[in-house]
Amino acid sequence: MRGHLLVSISSIFDQTQPAVADMVASLDGQNIPVSLLVAPHIDGNWHLAKDRATRDWLLAQQNADRALILNGFDQAVQGRRAEFATLSRHEAALRLKGSTRQMGQIGFRPEIFAPPRWQLSEGTLQALPEFGFQLAASTTGLHNLRSGEFHQSRNLSVGEGFGQAKWWRRNVIRAAERGAAKGNSIRLSISGRNLLNEKVAEDFLRAANAAVKAGALPTDYRHFS
Repeated sequence: MRGHLLVSISSIFDQTQPAVADMVASLDGQNIPVSLLVAPHIDGNWHLAKDRATRDWLLAQQNADRALILNGFDQAVQGRRAEFATLSRHEAALRLKGSTRQMGQIGFRPEIFAPPRWQLSEGTLQALPEFGFQLAASTTGLHNLRSGEFHQSRNLSVGEGFGQAKWWRRNVIRAAERGAAKGNSIRLSISGRNLLNEKVAEDFLRAANAAVKAGALPTDYRHFS
């Protein structure tokens, strides 16, 4: 039985958008779909609503049937506690209300949620269906919010609070290849910040290609919703 390959990119804002677009084009050229993780705020001072170029590019991706995933309300810089890691249901609902409202005002209505660093509290998981989300992604797997089914799937991240050194990237490539060869579904993610480094971007592509060559079927997160 063959598993699936899910590739995603986060931290998409004015400084990273060109590098993200290049990676999306490279993966599209190899028939590997990319899911884009978007947030209305990043680091407390960047606002998607005020960044017309990035907003228009993301809207064009959405209109082209690209999978867009809500990545929190204020995606924090590395080093800070992940935003939705410990929230109660009430606290999560307040942030989700603000995030979905602001995203909706500028034309985005994602139905999939992935918290920063994939760290999802039980309270957040309970609150998500109130806002129409169909799928949630965490460090351990994918939660179908309609059926209650859970798809166990390890996430392999570059950046996003995880490693990016050469040894880390080698381990990600090997893990992607081994997991795909066993028929497991592989989730690869990278921060747009790390795509600014050409060598990191090249190794991320190698990881995706290694998973495909080992048997993983490329798809996006909507496949599990």
